[in-house]
Amino acid sequence: MDECPGCGFVGAADDPAPTPPADRHSSGACWGRYEELLARSYGIAAYRGVHQLVVDVYVAQHPGGDSRTEIQRLALCLMTLCLFVEDDVDVRRGAELHKRMMADRPDYFHALEPPPLRGMLTAADVLTAPDAAEHERLVRAWGEQVWRAWRPHHALIRDWNARALGPMT
Repeated sequence: MDECPGCGFVGAADDPAPTPPADRHSSGACWGRYEELLARSYGIAAYRGVHQLVVDVYVAQHPGGDSRTEIQRLALCLMTLCLFVEDDVDVRRGAELHKRMMADRPDYFHALEPPPLRGMLTAADVLTAPDAAEHERLVRAWGEQVWRAWRPHHALIRDWNARALGPMT
């Protein structure tokens, strides 16, 4: 069995699993499930509406290393996750928000100590959705669980949003 060091998902060791990027805190079996979710949202229009939430939640549940790129990736994903979960911002605005968040090349992002991220929904759970409506419901529930886990950093993440975006209207 192949246990994911990020979320704890256990996949069969004989799964044809891809190798996750070196900066991803993920097992091959878990990364393969994530790739299936991405293929769904890229390939089936009905699943596309929550694509950015899928990306943000997976990154937040599998924080990578401490390189500047990884610190920024996690910061951006947590910032939009905050907006999607707490402020009900339209998930389809994710790419635009990420662009705005990085427009002034912020230098205030720093590494965050990840909270425990096991024992909640995973990419594999979302893949069980029989249709787009259930897929969206599961993605949103997954997002809420992962966002709650990051509670010790909520105030800081909200501050990053305020600095990068100003008041959200």
